[in-house]
Amino acid sequence: MNRVFPSRSPVPAFFAFLALLTAVALLCSACSALPAEERSFAVVFGVSGGAGDWTLHARVPTYQTGGGYLTVTGRGDTLPHALADLDAAAPMQLHPGQARMIVLSADTACSADFPQVMAWLTQWRALRSGAYLAVTPMALDAFMQALEPATGTRLSKSLDVLVQSRLQQGVIPGSTLAEVLSMGERQSPVLLNADVSEGALILAGGWPVGEDGRAAQEPLTAEDMQLLSLMQGRLTQGTLSLDEGAVRLTGASVDVSVSLPTLQAAHVTLTLQAADSPLTAEDLSRAVASACLRLLNRLSALGSDALGLGRQAIVHMSDMDAWHALDWPQRLQAMEWAVSVGVE
Repeated sequence: MNRVFPSRSPVPAFFAFLALLTAVALLCSACSALPAEERSFAVVFGVSGGAGDWTLHARVPTYQTGGGYLTVTGRGDTLPHALADLDAAAPMQLHPGQARMIVLSADTACSADFPQVMAWLTQWRALRSGAYLAVTPMALDAFMQALEPATGTRLSKSLDVLVQSRLQQGVIPGSTLAEVLSMGERQSPVLLNADVSEGALILAGGWPVGEDGRAAQEPLTAEDMQLLSLMQGRLTQGTLSLDEGAVRLTGASVDVSVSLPTLQAAHVTLTLQAADSPLTAEDLSRAVASACLRLLNRLSALGSDALGLGRQAIVHMSDMDAWHALDWPQRLQAMEWAVSVGVE
């Protein structure tokens, strides 16, 4: 028996579909506005001043639809007081858990107050340990105000990309807060050099910290940093810039040893694989060895153990009293360096 079903009009289905589209459009329009934020996640912190007169800066997102960043400033007679003033000035609760960089003015980094800054940073538990420690030679307020994303809309991502690129080139040190704090008395940190030129952030060179706990008065150049990165084993490929010309490295290895038991001499042995070199193998070997030796003597004069010879020396001490009696910074300043470079 055949059954006949009544036909359905397409009109109700059309209106149901239209209602669905309207609901989706309303939901999407509601999602277009940014949700209310409860915290200001600072991307960069700045520290300047000294005992009795500290200034802290924080570069934070505006969290507005169009994006953008603003600089918040706090002042105080101590660093904790300056931080409290910074919190009070922030539009929302300030949080350091996403910080990419902590930038010190050169005046502060090169002063006797710098160890106090480092001690304070170690006590700031919420601070991101992967933040890079940097020094700028320019006025800190102007530096902070100039920080904008070079690519994309997020300053944090832009800084991550720039730092990784410069690390691969070997022109900046690996100076995260975690790395610097892990060095202890066995190695001296080198802080990243940060500057702004024509509105663009420039990361190149470094500020070695000497035996007195202060940064050097003059930073290392990008070329100096490449040599140091080479001797630290961090630069193994890429373009190496020398006074005699640019060399493309396809491989590099290094061995650093300190003489035992005297601990009065150290030997750096480099093995390079090079291509597209304007120099002969012999000339390249001589040029790299000479440049490295000049840099090592400069660092030693500062009492800066940037290669971490102290890591080797300390294991030969019977206890910490013997280590302190050795007076490693003084021993380092009189270190006799030798550099050998082989080119394959």
